[in-house]
Amino acid sequence: MRKASWESSAGALAAFLNSTTQVYTADLFTFTLSGGTVIRYTSADTAVTVNGNTYAAGPVITRGKTKLNVGISVDTLDLTISADASVTVNSVPMLQFIAAGGLDGARLALDRAFTSAPGVAWIGTINLFSGRVSDTGISRYEAQLTINSDAELFNVMIPRNVYQPGCGNTLFDGTCGVSKAAYATAATATSASSVANTVFSTGLAQAADYFSLGWAVGVTGPNAGVGRTIKSFAGGVITTIQPWPSAITIGNTFTVYPGCTKALYVDPQCTIKDINGCWKFYSVITRFRGYPFVPAPETIM
Repeated sequence: MRKASWESSAGALAAFLNSTTQVYTADLFTFTLSGGTVIRYTSADTAVTVNGNTYAAGPVITRGKTKLNVGISVDTLDLTISADASVTVNSVPMLQFIAAGGLDGARLALDRAFTSAPGVAWIGTINLFSGRVSDTGISRYEAQLTINSDAELFNVMIPRNVYQPGCGNTLFDGTCGVSKAAYATAATATSASSVANTVFSTGLAQAADYFSLGWAVGVTGPNAGVGRTIKSFAGGVITTIQPWPSAITIGNTFTVYPGCTKALYVDPQCTIKDINGCWKFYSVITRFRGYPFVPAPETIM
């Protein structure tokens, strides 16, 4: 049985549903982009404010059914988003934003809000579905999204810990122990992005490879809230693996983070290209979860 995810007061939603036959509902869609930016929409005809958050009545969103299962399985939810050029995300038309990968890695929370009639204060909400955007498809006037439930996270390699040269931690997670905020660096684009929207210049003066394998998140401009993995960094130029949803222009700002090769160290001299070495750069050798002296397969006789 689903429980209320929010109520105007303790027990208010259950008491309301048990005492009335007239119910007005609205679906609430909360998208959290890979960079952390949150956008909210509702199926209602007008904007809805629930628990201090406002859900816009911008695009027309239709969805498939949700269900409850006994046991653990990966559920999916299908969404169809219809929007014209007036519906934008970071000043970019929404369908163009989705087509360019703006929802890659985004999370969706679907809630249903309850009250007695339109215009009456909302009494409570129930979460119907939570998951991550898996697939997207675009036509001229609409986008189709497939969202996989959080049970997908159980699809991991077993056993979790294996003998390998590289570290088994994810950089900046709790096991790694490195503070992400401590390594955040502000960057401003000093050139427009390349035709492929993967290369742009910044005023950053760090040595070559300092941000390679790291992460960049848009702060201002049409890519605000969107994150991309950094393929390489040299001479202040950032190259990302995936294109940005929209072209970068001079003055757009970003927050960038260094990456990690998962290696214990690169060479004993600790040159600047050592920065991705866990021990030399992040100083967390006690948390290193790799086996750097495992011989390569071809050396085993």
